[in-house]
Amino acid sequence: MKQIEIDGTKYDIEANALTYFDYERIFKRGVFQDLDILQKFVTTQVVLADKYKKENPDLTDAQLEILLSRDMRQNLDEYVLASTRLAYILIYEANNNIPEYKEWLKSIKNLRTNDSWIVEVTEFAVDHFC
Repeated sequence: MKQIEIDGTKYDIEANALTYFDYERIFKRGVFQDLDILQKFVTTQVVLADKYKKENPDLTDAQLEILLSRDMRQNLDEYVLASTRLAYILIYEANNNIPEYKEWLKSIKNLRTNDSWIVEVTEFAVDHFC
């Protein structure tokens, strides 16, 4: 079992063979669909960052972040939903007494696309599912 922190709240996370079925039951989609969304988002972001740095070596980190935010916006909704669904199911597997997904989302007041928990959840899921 591992622990993550989302917006100041610590959660245990877990995964097992039942996780595949729970994911499908709760979200009406497969866990790999969301893992693919996360992988595509991160890969696209890395490719764009490399492109921008090659085109303009003097680009500051702040300028790069602005460009990436602008160009990745079209994929942001899917990324956030996939991240939160994946986090939720792993938390659910560790403690199924948490509120339903939409209620649980209300407890997250600050959600940033570069939050470290997203990476932790993704790595945990990949280690357990792939």
